[in-house]
Amino acid sequence: MFHSRMLRSLGRPSQLWARQARSRLTKIETQIQPNRTLKISANAISGLSKWGPVINVLAGVYIGGLIVSLGSFYFIYHDANSRERIPFELSFQDQMEAVLAINKDDVLEKPRFAVKHYRKLLMHLAKETDPSLDESEYPGFVVPVIDAETLVYHKSNKFSNFYIDLILRYSKALLAKGELDAAIHTLTQVIDNDLIYYKIGDAERLSGCSRLLASVYADPQDRVHTLQRSIDMLSKTYSSIQLNDDYTLQKNTKVSDELISCLNDLAFQLAQIATSPQSKLSKSQRSKQLNESLAIYLSNLQALTTMRESLELRKTNQSHYPLFNVHRENLITQISAIKAHISEILWYEGAKQKAVSWSEEVLKEIYYDNASSARVQPILENVLDNLIQMYTKMRQPQDVERCKELKSEMSSYARGRADQDGFDAWYDALIKRWSGVLYDQGPLGIIVKPLSERFGPEQRIRPLEEFEKEDE
Repeated sequence: MFHSRMLRSLGRPSQLWARQARSRLTKIETQIQPNRTLKISANAISGLSKWGPVINVLAGVYIGGLIVSLGSFYFIYHDANSRERIPFELSFQDQMEAVLAINKDDVLEKPRFAVKHYRKLLMHLAKETDPSLDESEYPGFVVPVIDAETLVYHKSNKFSNFYIDLILRYSKALLAKGELDAAIHTLTQVIDNDLIYYKIGDAERLSGCSRLLASVYADPQDRVHTLQRSIDMLSKTYSSIQLNDDYTLQKNTKVSDELISCLNDLAFQLAQIATSPQSKLSKSQRSKQLNESLAIYLSNLQALTTMRESLELRKTNQSHYPLFNVHRENLITQISAIKAHISEILWYEGAKQKAVSWSEEVLKEIYYDNASSARVQPILENVLDNLIQMYTKMRQPQDVERCKELKSEMSSYARGRADQDGFDAWYDALIKRWSGVLYDQGPLGIIVKPLSERFGPEQRIRPLEEFEKEDE
């Protein structure tokens, strides 16, 4: 019987081996398979529950810090974008450079520290347009300018306008830094290019930069030519502006703030050339040029006076003058500045009594506005200085003392006034303080600084000069 069982089992060898193999594999898997069961004791659970509030606080601090950081960056970006529209065509890194440059330039009023951001951004944009550009060919503060054809025909209007504004901002920052040659070279690349000057960018801003360029030229004739080019550009851009050949305003023409500023600067340069001791003009040429300057001033004065009368009689309002700010402060200061220059020309031509009358009229008009307008003070100081000199030469000591007394009272009165009021002053103070803390202590400083000052002394916000280097 035993032998028969053994023979039957030997008759099925494959089945026996299969059962043995499965048994060995089961043992190996049992040995290799890790124990996935995690057991936590009751004491450990009790300990973790005690640390729960601490964990929640740490998580809250982390999330709060993240929100404050992102909120701070967005606040700075939104402010910069409201000052200068930043196109989304720029890469994230380029947008960061633009925000830093605009913030340091406009908010912190540190254009010298914005130069490096402007230069880096302009260089990168030029290299994106022309990958073969060699950066070593542009030493110092000189930057390449994107080709005018590319800006006009191959880039969006938003990008082109932003790029031109960026060039102009960089030039102004260079002037603030004292880099006169680099600034002139950069500005002339835009202003001397007809395709860019007449087709791209904000005409008002381009004109403002032309006036800036004219002010730094050494040759008076270059100044006159640049201003005339700016006036011609404005008249071609805005069809409502009508000028005569001698740059006087035609009747019922529209005006803009920038146009009046350009015309006043042109009249001033003509008068300065005529009255300069180094001028080589003959007596008749001097007289002719002074008359041209006087004609421009009188034309501007007539246009602004007519505008003022219409506004005061409520016949017109701001909608009738879309390019000019008809606010009383702007209108009065423009009129007073023109009258002060007319007084100077009349004095030089020998009409002394008329010159004094024009200056006294300005004094009467704006003396008490000095308390509420920052723009009035330099005009008023210039008029009082002129009157003191005029009365001194006319030997009228009582009037000299009167003007000196008015000037001393004006100075002490002006120190107590605020240049800005209301929401604008509050916002400007907030964004300036916010930006200063952000650069000095990082985004978390927005929270840490007020908390530490609540329980301790006030902390000073360090200016950029103390921890950041300029672009050399």
